Amino acid sequence: MKNPFSYSEFVTGEAFCNRKQEKEDLIYFAQNSQNVLLYSHRRMGKTSLVHEVIKQLKKLKPKVNAVYIDLYGTLDENDFIDAVLTGIMQIESKLEGILKRVAGLKVTGSFDPVTGLPTLSASIKPREKPQYLEKALQVLASYSEKQKLLVVFDEFQEIANYSEKGFEKRLRKVIQGHRNISYIFSGSQKHILIQMFDSVKYAFYKMARSYPLQKIETHHYIDWSTKLFKKKNVTLDEEIVVNIVERCDYQPMYIQQFLFDLWRSDIIDSAIIEDIEKSIVSSQKNQFIVLWNLLTQNQKKALRLVAETGGKGIYTAEMLQRAGFNSGSVLQRALSSLMEKEILYKDVTYQFQDTMLKKWIQRLS
Repeated sequence: MKNPFSYSEFVTGEAFCNRKQEKEDLIYFAQNSQNVLLYSHRRMGKTSLVHEVIKQLKKLKPKVNAVYIDLYGTLDENDFIDAVLTGIMQIESKLEGILKRVAGLKVTGSFDPVTGLPTLSASIKPREKPQYLEKALQVLASYSEKQKLLVVFDEFQEIANYSEKGFEKRLRKVIQGHRNISYIFSGSQKHILIQMFDSVKYAFYKMARSYPLQKIETHHYIDWSTKLFKKKNVTLDEEIVVNIVERCDYQPMYIQQFLFDLWRSDIIDSAIIEDIEKSIVSSQKNQFIVLWNLLTQNQKKALRLVAETGGKGIYTAEMLQRAGFNSGSVLQRALSSLMEKEILYKDVTYQFQDTMLKKWIQRLS
């Protein structure tokens, strides 16, 4: 029987665990053309959730079309426009159809050598950027004239780093005129996104409903995983699932990986769970070493301190001395830089974005 678990890409269908309420909410917002700010730290399943929502929207009557645009790695307005144009290929199968809609713009169609999928890129002079941005977004709006449309901008915080003056204001100006489109602005850098949408100083102030993605509760993982294991006539003890969920700090990607590896095992007990954890940490050892070597001594000390304490009580005199910090301000600077690098995030206490990195550092001690 095919392994039902997946961890190397976004998951949908039976491999997708719960999120029933979140799916219902996002589908309702899409049907009613409401904008949403969806955020959580990395590895919490945002991308899987939006793809599951997109799949469900296509089954509705009337159907809601959807365009998923990944902005991760985009560096400027040109990249943004190219990402939008390429994203349109998800609802327009013919390359010539897109080229016709962007007539008058210098757009080149080609095929990705890796995926084989069509891509579009625009040759833009600096003074032409406002025209190209508006035209690319107008193409999206033209599709929504006959059918409701959901547009997902994933890793939306990337645009905060664009150097083009006034880009966010121009983007908002066009988007706010769209009446039959729901925009999901999704991302993993909570502090940047909240600032972009909650501060009156920023262009996207109150542009979308805030929707923080919470962790999936353990009982949902129990119901979902035991049901899947029953398909191969294996009874999965609840304590094993609880063990896995807690080891993974509720991060869906790693929970999927544990269960994927566990599916192959003939014996299911706490010992095999420990072996799987060692295997997962070991498989990422090289990339963790590269990351570790790029950090300053104070950043390394700060990570060790958070790994040891769970982020609790780290500013006490005893902890500062034990970790080798002369003052709390030095520790604070190190923690701030680690948040900027997206290694840590803060939610009551400082936490690791990657729980296996935490376990690797714990093993160094």
